[in-house]
Amino acid sequence: MSADRELLKNAVLNVVMGAALGALFMASLLVLNVHDISHMLRHSTSPATVTIILIAGASTYFAFGAALTGIHFAIMGGSHQGRGYR
Repeated sequence: MSADRELLKNAVLNVVMGAALGALFMASLLVLNVHDISHMLRHSTSPATVTIILIAGASTYFAFGAALTGIHFAIMGGSHQGRGYR
């Protein structure tokens, strides 16, 4: 049971970390106005809604990717021992 709790704790930590990085990434794209994203958002019919959806979408995407990567690393962490890998 302890191993399951540790895996869940690592997965939750990776989800939170991925969500924060996704929000930071999208916010930096909006601040730097890469490919005129900020200009396009300002002139949309409801800029606040579109901005929230854009940031939430990027956060979700990054969080899911970080969780999968973290779970993979946690599960495969000790599997290379005894196989000749260094």
